[in-house]
Amino acid sequence: MIDKWLVNDINEVLGQQGRVVVTDAKGEGKFLLDFLPHDMVLLEVGDTALDEIKAKYEAEAHHAGEPVVFYLHRPKDNLTFLLEYAEIQGCIVLDDMESYIRKHLFADIHLNTDLTKQELILAAKVSRGKDQNWWKAVCMRAIQPLNRDQLVIDLLVSPRQVADDMDKEVWQIFCQEVYALINKPQTQQPAEVMAEAVMDTIFDGLLHNNLSAPLLAIYNRCVSSHAMDEKMTDYIRGFALPKDADPLAAHPDHPFKALDENLMRRMSHAIENEEFMANYVHFIEARTHSKLASGYKATWLADIKTVVEYQNENLYLVSSLDAFAEYYRDHFAPLDTAIRHLYAAWLHEEKVLRPFQFLYEQQEKELLDKWFALTADYQPTQRNLLREKFSGNGRIAILVCDGLRLEMAESIYQHAKSKKKNDYAFAMLPSVTENGMSALFGCDSVEDLAQKRYAHLQAEDSDVEVIQAEKLNSSITARHLILMFGDIDQVGEKKQLAALKDINVYEKEIADKIDTLLSMGYNKVYVTADHGFVITGILDEADKIPVPHGDIKKLEEHFCLTNARLLNSKGLVERQDDFCGSAYQYYALSDKPFRSKGTYGYSHGGFTPQECIIPIYEFGQDAAAEALHVSIANKKDLLTVAGQYFKLKLQAESSADNVFKQERRMEIHFFEGDKELSIQIVTIKQGQLLDNNEFEMPASGKAKVVLVDASTKEQIDHCEVKGSSARDLDDLF
Repeated sequence: MIDKWLVNDINEVLGQQGRVVVTDAKGEGKFLLDFLPHDMVLLEVGDTALDEIKAKYEAEAHHAGEPVVFYLHRPKDNLTFLLEYAEIQGCIVLDDMESYIRKHLFADIHLNTDLTKQELILAAKVSRGKDQNWWKAVCMRAIQPLNRDQLVIDLLVSPRQVADDMDKEVWQIFCQEVYALINKPQTQQPAEVMAEAVMDTIFDGLLHNNLSAPLLAIYNRCVSSHAMDEKMTDYIRGFALPKDADPLAAHPDHPFKALDENLMRRMSHAIENEEFMANYVHFIEARTHSKLASGYKATWLADIKTVVEYQNENLYLVSSLDAFAEYYRDHFAPLDTAIRHLYAAWLHEEKVLRPFQFLYEQQEKELLDKWFALTADYQPTQRNLLREKFSGNGRIAILVCDGLRLEMAESIYQHAKSKKKNDYAFAMLPSVTENGMSALFGCDSVEDLAQKRYAHLQAEDSDVEVIQAEKLNSSITARHLILMFGDIDQVGEKKQLAALKDINVYEKEIADKIDTLLSMGYNKVYVTADHGFVITGILDEADKIPVPHGDIKKLEEHFCLTNARLLNSKGLVERQDDFCGSAYQYYALSDKPFRSKGTYGYSHGGFTPQECIIPIYEFGQDAAAEALHVSIANKKDLLTVAGQYFKLKLQAESSADNVFKQERRMEIHFFEGDKELSIQIVTIKQGQLLDNNEFEMPASGKAKVVLVDASTKEQIDHCEVKGSSARDLDDLF
């Protein structure tokens, strides 16, 4: 605010000659020179009479007609050649800055204050841009003139800039406050070093959970600000984390993933010590609930807690396969998700991972024992699922994911805003791709070729279009759409356990496809799979299942086929069912593979719930506010376009009964095949006919126009465009 006081004072005394003298005998007001308007010429005058002559000459010879401010470190009474200016033109006296500030405070806000001279000058130096309310608060000691906490944050973000922009006296005072804040002796160090000292103090306080309230507040603001993200990463990288740092002694908001990893290793060693584990779990709970550490904590912390605390509660009440499927979905699936995450994160340290694998296997054995006790009644319900779901009204899309096990679908479902129903089905046996896919597409027998499976369904439903997930774009206008997503199984079979990192990412990709389909105007989106998979984990040779004796026609990791019944099938599940020309199928009572050559980790084909209970999850959106109806008015004409160019006519409904139907912003997507040639954006009002959108016919003579809502991305209308063999008569003239 003092900047306004100075400018007002100068403007009052400049006069017609545009000259004003500012005296500042003690130099206390020199900081005010930074507040001078850019159109004023500042001449700083030395201490001698000759300096005055030189300044006067400079003003008259080179700055005639310009406003000039003469600034001197002498009182008015000691002036010689500039005295005339001071007497006739005007003079501003800053010889006593305390009096100058108090005078203006009383004049502007009618306030006397007990602030000391030093406090007043400091407040004046930082008052630029501040209003009367700020000065009142400062004078009444309701706030400190120097916003220390914000300045510390600014220092952490950009140390050099803060130092360069700050008045030297203010900087010194600020440095004193900073070193007092971190409780360290003040030293003359560059701004960057002081910033590192602040952050090191914060980190050390977080490690020992003894950080002062002011510093904790500053840290909280730092991690809550995206502007600090890059610098925070640098500070963390530069901090020497002690090797013996105790994760349990740290504040749960700390930013050290390395400390989380240390916690994992400690828990691995102490996993059978209930007292220790209780303390670890208690800390993990506080850590996982920390919003401030969300960008700096290990994502798998909650998974540790899930694995350690899990119990098969009420499993004994399950008495049917349907009840089991619901139990798995609602109760056990989170455990499968958790162990999948831990495998992906800790495969590089098998010794650390093994105790958690052991805990998981104990719980899974109880589950599998219950499952295999019920599987005599197992009947696949997978066949014709796609055709069944397409029997509904409206536009329907089905995302068929090769290898998507139910726990992954459940994880996607729980995080989705558009979820409607999380149903399930039982897969064909063996749980292999060609078997499950053939059943989904309604084939009467196992069909190895994907295109033949697609053709079989399309013969039953002509509205069905089948595309690969990566091909999805606005050109797709099918009423019934099947989106094939094969990445899970492809990557899993290729990379085994190493694939789990990729598989974790696929959850988001599938969720994104669901959102895209819904935004395109599909009323319902279903997610299903041909089969799931098992994670066999870290295997020793002794963990594998002995191959049964007999005339085995085919042996895979998780099943074997025979033409004749095995005489000794103890420890195996026997099913009399034809597959690949065999009469009998045999499965281990386990998720472990048969002894055979090859790498293990990700696999399917067995008879476990993870492989056989497949998702049939439904997603949909609640009805949105009805928008203005727009359609393509010349569809018929566009089927026989003569000439190189054609116009698209858009018609909006003529009557609108609410505010949402007055106008609509549209995107016109122009395609040749699945290649997008152009996008035009138009706004159409009720009753309006737009016919000025011109397009050039592609060389193929075939195109598609898709009308899309610019906000929601919903497909509103579409049409085919075909060139005619007739010549455009306009070309003759």
